[in-house]
Amino acid sequence: MTAPARTSLDDVDVVFLVHREAPEMLARHHAAVSAATGPGWRGRALLVENAAAPATSAAARALLRDCHPDADARVLSSPRNLGWARAMDLALDACAGRYVALVNSDGEPGPDVLRRLAAVLDAEPRAVWAAPAVHGPGEDDDPPGPPFPAEELGGTALLVRRAEFLAAGGFDPLYFFYNEDRDASRRLRAAGHLLLRVPDTVFRHGKGGRTARGVFLREWHYARTVQVLRPQHADRPVRETAAFLAGRGRAVLDHVRDGDAPGAAGIALALAELPRGLVMAAARRRRPWDGARLAAWLDRNRLPVSGLSRSSGAPSRSR
Repeated sequence: MTAPARTSLDDVDVVFLVHREAPEMLARHHAAVSAATGPGWRGRALLVENAAAPATSAAARALLRDCHPDADARVLSSPRNLGWARAMDLALDACAGRYVALVNSDGEPGPDVLRRLAAVLDAEPRAVWAAPAVHGPGEDDDPPGPPFPAEELGGTALLVRRAEFLAAGGFDPLYFFYNEDRDASRRLRAAGHLLLRVPDTVFRHGKGGRTARGVFLREWHYARTVQVLRPQHADRPVRETAAFLAGRGRAVLDHVRDGDAPGAAGIALALAELPRGLVMAAARRRRPWDGARLAAWLDRNRLPVSGLSRSSGAPSRSR
């Protein structure tokens, strides 16, 4: 797909979601995003503080001010952990640009990522998402090549056509963490939208250390959401759900045999939520998530957005 050269990224906003990240990691991330937006970028730089630790919040605000001096810097702060899907829906609603970049804070976009993804979306109006190749531990490491339609795109690094994605329902708030991107991918494709992988530009995803607590939480959140996703989108719900459930016990045993007790415990705990997950999956099959439901959810849950003082980094209330 040939895309025209872009001269500006001022219609591209960037979301910076923080929770408990180390200041050093945030500094690397902001430096890479600054290189990708280029000097003089005037898009919106939206910091989303998702029950952020004080040190994380202070570092993120300082980096927002220092690394993006010409941007429209804003802060959306939540005292409780919203999860990824809900935080991203609120962030997209609070942005103003034609496109919005959602990029994990533990990774670094290449200097051409945003410009290349924006040019691809410019050239293909049917596409709602565009994503670079993602390189790093456990990633696909797609080799360079032309853009191609994808069945699913992960939320690790995305450029989103903002208004169209919100009209399609955004991310379903049912998915607290993990699998919200897979659910949205399936809903977007079912509505006739394109998802484009753009492997000639790269996001380097440097995942942090694997603590026992981190492994437990990751497996728990993934398991509790995948047991909604699979029955929700199954072509043959009864047969496919039964096969999936039969594999849950095997998954626990596999983790135990591999010496991964925290992972096994996370999956086992998620099984206690299985009845609720099946009920929610059935409810979503009967009444799919869409733009009207998202708009009503946003009206109930919208949070204030503050400007950022250039002198101190302290927020000033605005919307």
